[in-house]
Amino acid sequence: PNRNRSIITKEVAKQMANSLPGCPIVGFYNEETQDFEEHNRIIDISNGKFEIKDTTRPYGFVDLGAKVWFQKFLDDGVEHEYLMTEGYIWSDVYPEAKRIVEKGNNQSMELHNSLTKGKWTTDDNGMPKFFIINEAIIQKLCILGENVEPCFEGAGIAAQFSIDGDFKETLYSMIKELQSALQEGGNTQMNEDVKTPMTEEE
Repeated sequence: PNRNRSIITKEVAKQMANSLPGCPIVGFYNEETQDFEEHNRIIDISNGKFEIKDTTRPYGFVDLGAKVWFQKFLDDGVEHEYLMTEGYIWSDVYPEAKRIVEKGNNQSMELHNSLTKGKWTTDDNGMPKFFIINEAIIQKLCILGENVEPCFEGAGIAAQFSIDGDFKETLYSMIKELQSALQEGGNTQMNEDVKTPMTEEE
């Protein structure tokens, strides 16, 4: 089980991986600590209504043509297999995002609430123990702060380069890919020949 008591098998993770292309990479940056926080939300009470609002902002995205694969890592001597992908960070538009490029950050994901299906296992007393996810859509990737533990041990963002002056061309290409995908009505499938998927361990 993961730190949040969820279980995602590799087969389920492979299906979830198909929703990674096009995902926004979001975060909430704290000016005082000079670091990101976590899945930040606020309670808004106005006009007699109670609403929970997401306060994260997009800091980048996963390209529609991004590679998706599984890779094994050793965490404290224990081998874990994680879902990997590639993404862009807008470090020029948002200077605070340069922290991600220069230092790396922990990372998590947000699943689509209404499209997540699974079931709880129970202990001998009938109390919920682990939540086994059978089906889910990855809605966002979330940048976490250095001191925020991800629910999947070792999950993080490793920057290899930052966006340069060619970004406009890359963004235009991404928009054209999106338009083409919408016209065809198809889904991007994970390449089974590439390494393999997700920040879950088997």
